[in-house]
Amino acid sequence: MGLLDISWGCMKNKKLNLSGTVIIVNGTSASGKSSIVKAFQDKNQELWLGTGIDHLYVGVMPPKFLDDKQEHYSVMHVDTSKDKDGSKVATAIFGPDGLKVIKGMHRAIAAYANAGNNVIVDYIQYDSSWLIDLKEVLKGLNIIWVGVTASLESIEHREEKRGTSPEGHARSHYHTIHQGIDYDLMLDTDRLTPEQAAEEIIKLIKKNNK
Repeated sequence: MGLLDISWGCMKNKKLNLSGTVIIVNGTSASGKSSIVKAFQDKNQELWLGTGIDHLYVGVMPPKFLDDKQEHYSVMHVDTSKDKDGSKVATAIFGPDGLKVIKGMHRAIAAYANAGNNVIVDYIQYDSSWLIDLKEVLKGLNIIWVGVTASLESIEHREEKRGTSPEGHARSHYHTIHQGIDYDLMLDTDRLTPEQAAEEIIKLIKKNNK
């Protein structure tokens, strides 16, 4: 019997803690979510797993399926248009295969938490149907909903600076990203640094645990 077998055998003989907390950090692309997640993990002595759409959607996808070619539209593509002010809007459209990956992402998050892990998630609610599915699979778990906001001007400046998203990406979901979510905490990254925002989440957790 190996060390892993012994360790797992000991765990099975104990009452496992199946009450992992999930923090959903929702906001537009380039709103500062990933920096907040990293700062939160760095400030915590406890283990918090950090994941999200970059890991569980983009990160698991063969790059060719993200090339915006019509042959891969069943996964996703970007629709480019202009808003009423003439500004460019780049909307991510998820096809049936892409939506299956999103459902898998939600269930992967739930699986971590159901195994007793604390998880903080960098999330973008592109569509209200995603929220319905996410809430369903996380039912019964301890969930903290955190919204991240900033001015569109700030977000688009960050988006341009980092150069990882097409122009107009954040604009496409800026006015719908928070619809239908009853947040426990809102964080304004025009006003807060990632470290300060992380401290606000930690304060909320401590308050809830009293």
